[in-house]
Parts: sequence; structure tokens; C-alpha cells
Amino acid sequence: MANICMDTVVFYAASEAAEKGLAALKQAVNSCYPTGTSVDDSGLCRIFERNEIPTDCISLRSNVVDVCTEDSHITLYRDSAWNPMYEAYLSIANFFGVNFELEAEEPGCGIYINTDTNGAYLTNQYKACLSERPSDGSLNMLFDNAHGDTDFYFSSDKELLQWFRERGGIIADSIETLRETLDCECVSIHEFVNPY
Repeated sequence: MANICMDTVVFYAASEAAEKGLAALKQAVNSCYPTGTSVDDSGLCRIFERNEIPTDCISLRSNVVDVCTEDSHITLYRDSAWNPMYEAYLSIANFFGVNFELEAEEPGCGIYINTDTNGAYLTNQYKACLSERPSDGSLNMLFDNAHGDTDFYFSSDKELLQWFRERGGIIADSIETLRETLDCECVSIHEFVNPY
């Protein structure tokens, strides 16, 4: 795949009536993607084919990288081509009668999505990326304290601003002020939004 969109999708039962659907989805997921499934057999299309879920006008060009099954929810970690497979997840959720939340990231296309506005399952609101240390030394403290890491995730404005203050000595009272303070060629801040 060219540009890879990394999706984390959480399926859950929003009511007691949906518990049966969640149990059926767990069984379907475990059947389609057992532990040790090879990449060649991990296509999202498997769950559609085995459960005869209609695929009209739905792109399924993606692989299930990992599965985490909990009592209250199922999490699929996926790689897809270019964009998140929102319509596919919606079809799965509708077929089994459950709800879902999605976090998707594809930096090359500027995609940063998180539909879980309450943060019940997916908490990322911001991502800071350290790209290139400025030659003038203005961000040395930040880059030194990053210890070689380049990607950092935050669940709130407060957490993000505090991290830059503590790690880089950069004081800002808002995300906008922080962005204005930073050289976007060296450090970029991305906000996860819900476009649906």
C-alpha cells in the first residue's frame, strides 16, 4: 500500500440489547483473525465474506494488524490504503447491532481523526511531531528531552501545553499561541477531529 492509514476501531455495545450482537461480533473476529494470522490472510474483507455482509460501494483494501478482545469491547488495529475505512466499520456495526469509535491517522494526507469525543475508549486529541532540530539551537531543550522520540500523543490541551512547558521551556496559554511560537518545519502539532 502506498500511503498507509493506521486505524484503531473499537466496537462496543451501547445497551443491554446490543450485548448479543457484540458477542456474535467477537466470535466472528476471533474466527476470522485468530492469533498468528499471516498478513496475507488478514484482509478486512474476510469478516465481510464469512458473514455475508454486503460490500456495495465499500472499499476493503486493508489488513487487520492486531485484535484485542475485552469483555466490554473489541479493538481492531488496521492498516488501510490512503483513508480510514469508516463505511466498512459502519457496515460491520450495523450488521451486528453495535456501536463503534474510530481513531485514524495518515500524516501524508493530513488525516487525524478521533470520533470518541468523550474519550471512553480512544483518548488522543493531539499529536506533536518533532521533525528537525533547528540549527539556531532554539529548541535544543525540547529535542534533548525527547530522547530520540519524534511522535507524542496528548489527551488534552492542558497535557500538551504542560509537556512543552516542562520538556522544552516553551510557555503558551493556548494551542494557537504554541503553534505561533514553534517553527512548523521543526515541530508540528496536529489535532484529532471528528469529521463524521
